[in-house]
Amino acid sequence: MKAEYTVFEDAPGYWFVPKADEASAIAEPVRFRRAVFATKIAACRGALEDALGSGATELHLYGMGATIGIKKEVREKGLKPFIYFPSIHTKLA
Repeated sequence: MKAEYTVFEDAPGYWFVPKADEASAIAEPVRFRRAVFATKIAACRGALEDALGSGATELHLYGMGATIGIKKEVREKGLKPFIYFPSIHTKLA
């Protein structure tokens, strides 16, 4: 099962939403911003924990806040990591 998240870079920090909510989160970030993290890796770890909780076998990360530094941790947790090229549309700062 795929878990897909978009990680945003914003003035308060980094945060993520399910990929399906990306366009809505760009339009209304205040409505979608839940936990805010100080670093990209922390936001990616939050997405990883969410993916683990949903029983995912793959973690797909999109956006300006996604970092390839999370790949090793994803593999250690038993998931396959997929980190995509950053999108300037997810840099809201």
